[in-house]
Amino acid sequence: MSSPSDNGSWNQPSDDPYGPSSSSDPYSSPSASDPYGQPAQGQSSASEPWGPPQQAAGGGYQQPYGAPGGAPVPAGAPAGQSRLVVGLLGIFLGSWGVHRFLMGYTTIGIIQIAVTLVTCGIGSIWGLIEGIMVLAKAGSFTHDAHGRPLTD
Repeated sequence: MSSPSDNGSWNQPSDDPYGPSSSSDPYSSPSASDPYGQPAQGQSSASEPWGPPQQAAGGGYQQPYGAPGGAPVPAGAPAGQSRLVVGLLGIFLGSWGVHRFLMGYTTIGIIQIAVTLVTCGIGSIWGLIEGIMVLAKAGSFTHDAHGRPLTD
């Protein structure tokens, strides 16, 4: 049995090829000070779409792809749904999630149906409130699931 006094420490011998003396680490970057490979404060990586928005040439900020507010709509794409139709469906049939299906959010539409059934109809208030929010142009109800803006 070895003890710290036999070797001077519990560490492995210095000629160990896997020890800290190995300088040929293929994963290390010579300028990286963070062991997790994150850029230093004030720097951003071009390959990280989740970073802060980059300043565009015109002085405004450009949102990264997939950011809230939807992706840019390509030319020739079909127009978004009518805000009035989506809002009225939310008010009158919101308990069945019809407005969410129309906007492309099928999962939330199914959840709204389940909540309405489980609560014996009390969950229909959720759809009523969302219908009013669509008509009031609330921030989260300005685009559909495909990034197309709701038309007025």
